[in-house]
Amino acid sequence: LLAAFQIEYREPLESLRRFLSRQETGAPLVPDELDEAFRRVHSLKGAARATDLRPVETLAHRLETLFAKARTGVIPLDFLAIKGIEQAADAIEDWVVAYSAGSKPADPVAAIKAVESILAGETVPPNIGAIAPNPIRGDAPAPLITNQKEVRGIAPGERGRQPTIPSTLPPSSEDSVRVSTSSLDALLRSADRLLTETARQARVGREMHAIELRLGAIGQQWRRLMAGDPQADFLMRDLPSLAKAVQAVRRDQDRGSFALHQLALAFQTDVRQARMVTADSVFGDFRKMVRALARDHGMEIEVQLDGLYVLADRLVLHALKDPVMHMLRNSLYHGIETRAERVAKNKNPVGRIRLHCAVEGSRLALTVEDDGRGLDLHKIAETAMQAGLMPKEQMASASENDLTGLIFTPGFSTAETIGDLAGRGMGMSVVHQTVAKLNGEMQIGGKAGAGARFHILVPLWAAIRHLLMVSCQGQMFGIPTDGIERATRVAMDTITTVEGKATVRLLGQPMPLVSLAHVLGMTEEGLSGQGGFLAVVVLRAGTSRIALSVDACLTIRESLIRDLNLPLATSSAVTGGILLDDGTVAIVLSPFKLISAAASGGGRTLTITAPAPKKPPPLILVVDDSVTTRTLEKSILEANGYRVQLAVDGAEALALLRTQVVDLVVTDVQMPRLDGFGLLREMKQDKMLADIPVIVVSSVETPEEQERGLALGADAYVVKRKFDQQVLLETIEQIL
Repeated sequence: LLAAFQIEYREPLESLRRFLSRQETGAPLVPDELDEAFRRVHSLKGAARATDLRPVETLAHRLETLFAKARTGVIPLDFLAIKGIEQAADAIEDWVVAYSAGSKPADPVAAIKAVESILAGETVPPNIGAIAPNPIRGDAPAPLITNQKEVRGIAPGERGRQPTIPSTLPPSSEDSVRVSTSSLDALLRSADRLLTETARQARVGREMHAIELRLGAIGQQWRRLMAGDPQADFLMRDLPSLAKAVQAVRRDQDRGSFALHQLALAFQTDVRQARMVTADSVFGDFRKMVRALARDHGMEIEVQLDGLYVLADRLVLHALKDPVMHMLRNSLYHGIETRAERVAKNKNPVGRIRLHCAVEGSRLALTVEDDGRGLDLHKIAETAMQAGLMPKEQMASASENDLTGLIFTPGFSTAETIGDLAGRGMGMSVVHQTVAKLNGEMQIGGKAGAGARFHILVPLWAAIRHLLMVSCQGQMFGIPTDGIERATRVAMDTITTVEGKATVRLLGQPMPLVSLAHVLGMTEEGLSGQGGFLAVVVLRAGTSRIALSVDACLTIRESLIRDLNLPLATSSAVTGGILLDDGTVAIVLSPFKLISAAASGGGRTLTITAPAPKKPPPLILVVDDSVTTRTLEKSILEANGYRVQLAVDGAEALALLRTQVVDLVVTDVQMPRLDGFGLLREMKQDKMLADIPVIVVSSVETPEEQERGLALGADAYVVKRKFDQQVLLETIEQIL
């Protein structure tokens, strides 16, 4: 029960704080919202009673009474009432945090006394007079109350009913065990090795399939050469049986590889879920920390934490703990003005700092914002010039992004003095380095005089990522897909040059075109493309986009990113590596660092070279009565450089075959007029067509039908139910 209460109590407090925040802005009181606030504190009281947390129950009971009177209009929800409720909410949170840590918290006497004073109709409740009213809303100033006598006020009849503090909280109703993060990491690495092994087994299966095809081809050629030769009978009998034996082994291996792969995926998912925790478990104490810092420095702050119920990888959250703490401290020190400054600017004397957590797609979004001074770009520019970070002549043309990016430089600080909150210039550099290491991005916003906003986007999981695998000058690289907008091909003749820089129009707008080889500093080569087209990956970071040219886009895979344990510069686009099926390592690149690197080296001009003349790619005839299947197979084949001709059935295919040269036929079986087997029979009886290889791709998967197709002369038989484009492509490559 106590474990459940630790999770439950925060939600009503957050709801209550949001309600109070709206009332502080002068918004009209909505009866339904007041009823919801009453219901929340009533539920909190019941939960505290169930867990025997008497101080929390007492405070919730007082708040329940206060809201009941507010609903009937007996007590107005004015400034003093709102501050009293906020004090009670803070006291509840502080008490539970201390209690959960195993210590014996002091009774929330001051908060109880404050609420009781409001219920009694006192003009100035204790411990509230020191909080400044909002002159904008028209609150009357309250006299400062000092030397308040502490009154130990527990509800009547509840004296002596203090809860016993256990040394540790009991487990929840769900069985749980404590597992070290190193053990979870080891399990995750095991899952990755298991997936790598399944990929290797799949490759073995494809190699066995290739052997099967070659045996079948040898058997066909042998029958043609040795027809009528009685001495070749033993070979005629042995080759088909050998081919069948290989086929049976390959099928068993395929089934085992598929089952092993599914088990590995499930194992990986389970381990990943075991690492997921709520943001509250890491960031939940930040409100208390900021309030304490503000109190120590004589500042008036309202702290709002939203969305702490979201789930993310524990390692991601812990990696972000210090960066988020730095940003909150910066908001307090650099952002929030003094009370006198805020009143002079016609602002609420009480400053606001907010931490918001959310999930955007497959990424965790953290936002730290305040309603303070905002970023002083002029002061940033002056500090940068004094530190020699940017020459004076560049300041005039520097963009807002250029200036705000300076705050991430190690040692950079606009603080005039070094204090315990800020001034050493290391906080934001730590934030930037951590976000970059997590393959994330950071956006800075806000308005001068109206506050600053820092928005962080990082993957929900620390290591497992979806990667687009690309090739560049004979090497393979992985790029996380959450930084990719699309992968496409562009015609070479559509590439233009603007002010000496290559540009291509994509997604309805012109984009700078850069080469991955250029960005990584590889050997200088011109872009030639294949078949007049260039493979391009559109990367995005916030509002920035670039078109990145690569030699080819290979596949998408989910892999565990491993630390390379190499000394890398902070500007390096390399973030780690993954293990490939053959045991080699492919480098993983950060899309956000690639964009930054492209921007810093954007003055280089790409050389567009004409491709060398070469033999036209093979022409493949796809025969299928389903428009969906024809479209799918056509797109797969064309994307891999083949030319494709289409036919809706065997009769149309025969007519096409007798009028043009085709290198290979891919046909379905079940079709109107002339089916696939009929097409095979007609082709093998025609001397002009007999040598054209044929691959049957059919949903009919019985051994009898497959043997019938191979006996009629098919070079391969692919079952649609477990259709794998890679198998089809490798089969075509083997045959051609």
